[in-house]
Amino acid sequence: MTSYINQFPISVIIILFIVSLIILSQSADKLIDRAVALSLHFGLSKVVVGATILSIGTTLPEVASSVAATLGGNGQFGLGNAVGSMITNASLVLGIGALGGIIPVKNELKKTFLFLCGLSGIFIATSIGAGLTIEGGYFPRWTGGVLLILLPLYLIYTVKQKPEALLNELPEETLSETEDKRSVNIVQSVLILIASSLGVTFGATLLVATAEVSAARLGIPDSVISSTIVAFGTSVPEVTTTLVAVRYGHGELAIGNVLGANMMNLLLVMGTTITLLPGGVNVPSSYFMIQFPILIIVFILLSIPILTKKVEAINRLQGFLLIGIYALYLFTNFI
Repeated sequence: MTSYINQFPISVIIILFIVSLIILSQSADKLIDRAVALSLHFGLSKVVVGATILSIGTTLPEVASSVAATLGGNGQFGLGNAVGSMITNASLVLGIGALGGIIPVKNELKKTFLFLCGLSGIFIATSIGAGLTIEGGYFPRWTGGVLLILLPLYLIYTVKQKPEALLNELPEETLSETEDKRSVNIVQSVLILIASSLGVTFGATLLVATAEVSAARLGIPDSVISSTIVAFGTSVPEVTTTLVAVRYGHGELAIGNVLGANMMNLLLVMGTTITLLPGGVNVPSSYFMIQFPILIIVFILLSIPILTKKVEAINRLQGFLLIGIYALYLFTNFI
């Protein structure tokens, strides 16, 4: 598809890029909706559905686009998408949510946050220990396998916690449709599921092709495009979810959604990207100068409301700081 897309002028390619994001996002939404409906219909508990299908489904655009790029041999695209989405979620998404209202932080989020920070730190250190040079670092293939092994363990831990937030995250229309099992049309749901899966696959393939061609035309590295523009596009659902949650007084769902999405980006998206490439993934030097430091700064800022008892919410001041960090992140990537 890349060679075909390369025939178009840059204006058409940008339009196709936007179209691919819409197709990917809408298809992912339909896929999640039908998967949740069928799961509840066949007797899975709401907690299990929320902790597994919804948590994985919200990162489906990142997973699909990263896998499509990795299968084409572009591991840095998947890496950039995962790291860029983590930064976007933790800075821009939470920052916008904090400007819309206070985001309270509950104690049960501390373990998830500490695990996220610790695991991110370990893997940054691994890329350094595996051979940091002037050109960058390296993620060996086995590290991707470790992340994928940790994924089911994290999901089991999440299910055992049985957080009420998971129940609230289930779309009301889905719950109302599945309260009466007879209201679920199995054949129709399966057909929608298949069509949505095809839409996700096509959208991800088109997204990667247009992003790669745009990067080549504009002289911008794939890692920058994937960690900024693509990461923002695939994080739009989190922005919408956060604004709705804060607007209706459920700000605690916003940070829970962001931490969960970041765990999925780290374990699922990055794990899959690294594992699919026999030689592992090279980490560009820019990640050690921009992406990783920005991610660490965001985590330090979030540790104040999450880990301390004096500040029990992300307020508007911190929201402005988070958005400012995201603006700095974009600026440093494109200069």
